[in-house]
Amino acid sequence: METTTRTTTGVPWPRLLAFCAWLTLAGTVLLQAAGRFVGFPSLVLVDLAMVTGLLLLRGGRRRVRAGAVVIGVFSLLNNVHAGLFLMAVMTPEADPVSFLTCLATWIGSLLAIPVAVAVVRSPDGRGPAVLRRAVVAVLGVATAAAAVLFLTIADDPARPGDLQVARERDGWGLLTDQAGRTFAPDRLTAGPGTVTVAVTNTDPLVGLTFLVPDLGVAERVAPGSTARVTFDAPAGSYRFLDDTFLVEGTLVVG
Repeated sequence: METTTRTTTGVPWPRLLAFCAWLTLAGTVLLQAAGRFVGFPSLVLVDLAMVTGLLLLRGGRRRVRAGAVVIGVFSLLNNVHAGLFLMAVMTPEADPVSFLTCLATWIGSLLAIPVAVAVVRSPDGRGPAVLRRAVVAVLGVATAAAAVLFLTIADDPARPGDLQVARERDGWGLLTDQAGRTFAPDRLTAGPGTVTVAVTNTDPLVGLTFLVPDLGVAERVAPGSTARVTFDAPAGSYRFLDDTFLVEGTLVVG
């Protein structure tokens, strides 16, 4: 009788799922430590779910399946932030730290969904080892790019005649959308016509988008830098804000 020997290759599906969970956990924790997306309790829930799932993956088949369900479901829910993650990933030059952490979080939570399904169907099965190596390679390149971008952030200091405003951190405020951020000053005055505002971002890690919605102004300001924004403003009162932390101020023109 002829016997066949089956060789096992690849990485166990539960181990690949644990890799995805660790990526998601590391990314969300770092985002919150940097003060990004801290006003969304869902990120805290995602962290707790990843930890719970990782603990379950260390048990028997039934616990492994339960862990896969927990990680898969919360990875799916985490993609409610996909638009925010994509925005950060699409503007690496303006916010290199958020670019890297959002990329890691997004990759981890996206991959976790199909891998969790594979674990539920076959807890003893094996997945492609190249998957993990490819993710590590992508994040390695992204880390190098983020480091270069962070070290070469451009700065355009205020000039005479510019209005000046800074987004500052006044504490941590981990449970609020403002996350302890404020504009200083939060009220600017100017004459009608061409207005130039020098916006300083004092945060060393997280960028901002300076908006004056009624005037169509939207300017990205990198961490630890100043950007000058010039626009036309007729007489009136206008709200300006940082959409990252929903911090607001008022520009009075007249």
